[in-house]
Amino acid sequence: MRFLTKKIQEMSANIAVCYIFEDSLEISPMFEYLNSLSNGTLCKQVFEYKMNKGNFLESFKMAINNEVTALVVGLGKQCELTRKKFSQVVANTSRLAKNISKNAAIAFELPICQIPKADIAQITITASRIGLYEFNKYLKEKIEKIDTIEIIDDNLTVEIEKNILIGAYSSFAMKFTKDLVNESAQVATPSYISRVAEQIATDYNLEIKVYDKKQIKALNMNAFLAVGQGSKHEPKFIHLTYRPIGTPKKKIALVGKGITFDAGGMNIKPAASMLTMKDDMTGAASVLGIIQAIAKLKPQIELHVISALCENMTSGSAYKQGDVLTAMNGKTIEVDNTDAEGRITLADALCYADTLGVDEVIDIATLTGAVVVALGNNITGVLGNNQQQIDNFKKCAELSCENVWQMPILDELKDNLKSEIADFKNTGGRNAGTSTAAWFLSNFTQSTSWMHLDIAGTAWLDKSNKETLSGPTGVMVRSIIRYLLTI
Repeated sequence: MRFLTKKIQEMSANIAVCYIFEDSLEISPMFEYLNSLSNGTLCKQVFEYKMNKGNFLESFKMAINNEVTALVVGLGKQCELTRKKFSQVVANTSRLAKNISKNAAIAFELPICQIPKADIAQITITASRIGLYEFNKYLKEKIEKIDTIEIIDDNLTVEIEKNILIGAYSSFAMKFTKDLVNESAQVATPSYISRVAEQIATDYNLEIKVYDKKQIKALNMNAFLAVGQGSKHEPKFIHLTYRPIGTPKKKIALVGKGITFDAGGMNIKPAASMLTMKDDMTGAASVLGIIQAIAKLKPQIELHVISALCENMTSGSAYKQGDVLTAMNGKTIEVDNTDAEGRITLADALCYADTLGVDEVIDIATLTGAVVVALGNNITGVLGNNQQQIDNFKKCAELSCENVWQMPILDELKDNLKSEIADFKNTGGRNAGTSTAAWFLSNFTQSTSWMHLDIAGTAWLDKSNKETLSGPTGVMVRSIIRYLLTI
């Protein structure tokens, strides 16, 4: 997809989007330009006949001439417009534009409001691609896609151009993530994803290590190996590294959960619960998307992307309840439930991150059903051991139009995971499941700046929301990129 910046008179798109507020009769330069092309008909149609004062998400389309169709979209009350609401508007408007013309270019103006114009530009780029996303790889008949977005403003600044670039690479990372999650588990095996990682390393001149089963065993990642031993697909452990020119400000480890299919192991899931379990590698897909954006944007950080990739299947060789596993750091885990496998693989991945001498560790994982119960499908749970890190990330998520909510990790939770024969059990019952899982993970990292993002409720939508269609969402990708750029 191409992203262009143009002045109003230079606009060449065949669909032009402009905005009006509910509580203002003031028209924008783009509206004024389109109105002049229509000899005043647009203004007359919008304000006298077709729209009710710019209510939120209300829209009106009109053919200006043979080349251009105008889409006038309501933003609601100006004082109530938030970044999240604006992102919803742009995503919805993009889908409207796609329905008007399957093969088109869309021009978006940058409305003047309380949100800085540079941020408006970045949101427009990211949200337009969210709205236009589709996965048609396996469809026989493919519809031509909209491939050009024009940002229209007569006062484009260096800051606006910079934010457009960030939006472009963030939106690419989200698309990459969603495409990989949409792949069937028969394709997206541990070996396949490791080959994808190798290609990324080649394309972006990154360092890479891909460990096979024998090498993983040599690293004493016995907990991770146990989870994958029931599958015919051998596990892989990937480690990609981006290094800046010069001394990095910080070194960050980004760990993504990589269960390429989760049948639950011997505690097998009900059939309905397995329908979307190809998405259990969303964390791995996310970190692979993120490092590509970082390699293009080139911040002064060192970034290590890590994922332990395997399938959690049931077979004669699968790990079982009652098994005792020894993680890379020597701590032992009694398997209470084989369907709580993600935290076992992350335990070894976090231990590996400790060997890298990083300043911060962030993991992203579809980890607990409990977070869905607690926060639903539109809020990601964030937990960790460094409040400043969490507060900084929460601000980045807000600016990136994503919802997060901090949940506690309390010492009292250790009683939930008490084992008579090992250091821990891997589950502690239904109560406080998200916090208990995070407490478990905290025992496998020595970092004093560790943050855990539980995206089990937000990584995949069964029902579309105001911004994102059903399916994979690419959640937290844009927030993590923004966070890394602020370090």
